[in-house]
Formats: sequence, C-alpha cells, structure tokens
Amino acid sequence: MNIYQIYVPELGTYVKYKVLEPEEAKILLDEIDNKPPKEYRKAILESVIFNIKTDVAESLRMMSRGAAEKCLEALYYGCIMLNPGLDIDQWIDLAYLEKPNALKKSPKVNTKNDMPDLTDLPPELEDFFNKTFKKESTQWQKVKPKKLSREKFLGLEAHLKDNIIGQDQSIETIVSALKRSQVGLNDTNRPLGVFLFAGASGVGKTHLANTLHKYIFGSENSLVRIDCGEFQHKHENQKLIGSPPGYIGHEEGGQLVNLVRKYPSTVVLLDEVEKAHQDLWNTFLRVFDDGMLTDNKGKSVSFRNTIIIMTTNLGNDKISDDLLKTSAGFTGRVDFSSKTKEIPKKDTVEKNTLEAVRKHFKPEFINRLDKILVFNHLSRENLVGIAELEMSVVKNKLLTKGYSVIYTDSVIDAMLDKGIDSVKGARGLSQVRREMIEDRVADIIINTPPPRGTIFHLNYEDDLVLNLNKPKKERNNNVK
Repeated sequence: MNIYQIYVPELGTYVKYKVLEPEEAKILLDEIDNKPPKEYRKAILESVIFNIKTDVAESLRMMSRGAAEKCLEALYYGCIMLNPGLDIDQWIDLAYLEKPNALKKSPKVNTKNDMPDLTDLPPELEDFFNKTFKKESTQWQKVKPKKLSREKFLGLEAHLKDNIIGQDQSIETIVSALKRSQVGLNDTNRPLGVFLFAGASGVGKTHLANTLHKYIFGSENSLVRIDCGEFQHKHENQKLIGSPPGYIGHEEGGQLVNLVRKYPSTVVLLDEVEKAHQDLWNTFLRVFDDGMLTDNKGKSVSFRNTIIIMTTNLGNDKISDDLLKTSAGFTGRVDFSSKTKEIPKKDTVEKNTLEAVRKHFKPEFINRLDKILVFNHLSRENLVGIAELEMSVVKNKLLTKGYSVIYTDSVIDAMLDKGIDSVKGARGLSQVRREMIEDRVADIIINTPPPRGTIFHLNYEDDLVLNLNKPKKERNNNVK
C-alpha cells in the first residue's frame, strides 16, 4: 500500500494519505454509494487519511468554521487525486444521465506506484497537488504540444512576410527551424526554438515575436514578455523564479515561472537581453538545454512547448556612429539625434553585430541558441510598405465606426519624411500616424460627428488636407 505524508501549512501538521487497493476501494464503494454527498465525502476522508480523527481533527478545531470547511475540501481533493475512482461528482454525473447501474460500476482505482496523471485535472486540484506534495510533481505534468494543421503551417511564412516588412531572410530561417518541431523531428527535451534577434532599433524584432505568437499559439495564450532592463542587478534575478524561503514574497513565486506555468504554450520574449545581469543568462542555460526551470520552491516548470526569443541592439551603436560620423570622447553622442537616410552595408552590419554578440555573451550561452538572426536596416521601399500598414490601422479603426479612408501617395511620403531615419528605423511611423492623421480625424468626429458612410479623403501639400465626402440622402419621389 502506498502512503504519502504531506505537510499542510494551514493545519500546521502532516497528513498521511493512503492509496487504496482495488479490493479496499470496492468494499468502500459498496458501503457508501447510497449516502448523501456530504456523508460520502466524510467517509472518504476517514478511509483515506490515517490521522483524520487525531492530528487533523485537533488542528481543525483551532480554525474558524469557514477556514476549516475550506481545508476539509482541499483534503478531500487530495484523497480523490490519489484515488480518482472515488470521485463523488463522477458518480453523481452518471446518475443524472439516468443510468440505473451507474453507482455500481467498477471504479478506475489508481493501483500504480506513481502519482496520478495531471493532464485533465481542474486547476484547483493541480494547485493543491503542487502546493502540498513534497515529491517532485513535474514528471507527471504532461503538456500537449501545440501543433498547427499542415495547411496553416504552410501559410505561416506568407503571413509573417505580409506583416513584417524587409526581413524575409530572418523569417525563412525561423520557419525552417520550426518545421522540425511541426513534424516531430525536434529534440523533445528542448524548447520548440531558441533565437536571438539582433539588429538596429525599429526594424521589427519585437513585432515579429508578437506576430509569430498570435499565429501559432493564438490570442488566448498571453505572450510572456520580460523586459531585461529590470534585471540589471544580481539580486533582481529572483523576480523570475521567486524569492528564497524567509524573504517577502516567497509564497507568490516568480514572475516568469508563474506565467509559463499558466501559459505553457507561448512565446517567451526576453527584450534587450544584453541589459540583464549575467546571472539571468545562467538561469536560462538549463532552459535551453533541458526545457525546464526550477523555481524557488524546488518545483520544475516546463518550457518544452515554448518558443524563446531574445532581442538585442548590440553592435548598433558602432553602426550609428559611422552613419552619423560622430567623434569619440565626451562629444561622441552629441549628434545622435541627427537624421540620416543612408543605409549601411549588410555585410558590415552582420560583421559588427556578430562580433559584439560574441564579445558580450559567453560561448556556453551562444552555443545553446538555435540561431542568431541579424535583422536588416530598412530601405525606402520597405518603409513605404510599413507606412501602408500604418494606414491600414487607421482604416480598420474608422471602419468599425462606419467610415472609410482614401489617401494619396503624398500622405505616405509625408509620413516617411517626418517619421523615419536609418538610426531609429520605422518606430517613429506610429507616432506620426497618431499625431498627423488620427489627431485630426478625432477632432472632426468630436466637434461635428459626420454621418455613417462618410469617406475621409487625405492629401498632403504643406500640411495634411482632409476633406469629407458625406453620403447623400436619397429622396423618395413617389411619396405625395
């Protein structure tokens, strides 16, 4: 007979559970299958918990009535987890289906020497299990891998290229790496993919991570984003896995492990990873190798159904200095705000970026990456495509209000002139879209709301010219 001794903090004592043999479970069911649910649960507790009438009952007397009932509920769930065939709710559901012999069916009693499968348990049961059992629980935790249909996966590359402009080579590399996991040829003990996105600011690194996540995992699973600028000191690494015992917040767990435990199928984005303390990189070495991370309570969290993406701007400063022709020393950054439309050579960008990455990160960190992707600087043609995407955002917003938009090429040219340069990339286009277009449209809608069906005509001369084409009301000439 298997016996599990569990320390329950609410009771301040150890609770001894036993796993019933098939014969014992059958006898118990024959005795109590006609009892009301409350008496049924009491019988289960007394049969499965050895010290229910001694240590447990004594501790319950010291608690308030509400707290005691809540604790008894948790103890009952523990009994059911170890003896799933005794679940009263299962038998009641069968009885409501008007099956006369429902309560006489032979239960599926757990007779193995291992723990129960946690795949289909409700969250409260899994939480109880993870909180109370001292034995490592993750070996029974089964996460079903996320798989796209063949047709949808074949559409992944085209979808990414439609939404991420100018980074076709990086997109093709990511899709090729994910093909292995899609057909089951990847290493099942590692994450689905581990990538480092390097390159200038505003070229689409973070946007690509977001777009990839929504396409593969859907919007119901939140993207896990960690801003590494918040982890510049050694002690701040505890925010990820949780504080050590005795420190404030120990019971709350860590920021990263809590999110991945909640969303096991997701993209984990480590933004500007070069800003983090070296201990953070060491923390992720096991994740890259085994797909597992141990939290502050000694429990492991699986990263094997995640895609890990890190972004970095390493090497970009040297390229920016060359473009802006700044001097060294104290005046080296004086002209950083100056604009330039010059695009650096791709070979030079890759060389400077990879040199900076290899200099900054240790070899054991770099060797565990699936790929380092150096993003391109954006050409004028690429930026036109991004400006068109920004205008589609305006169109979609107004479409929900019953309006439509027509704009000329001069509007796109004005957005590019005001919002971009080779140093800050395309990030300024969103700001220009809001200030130049959306602010003007918002003023019109607030002051004199146009009727539904109005068309906003946008043109740019010395400033934005905005004309409204309101729908004409049709007259019924047959009315006398």
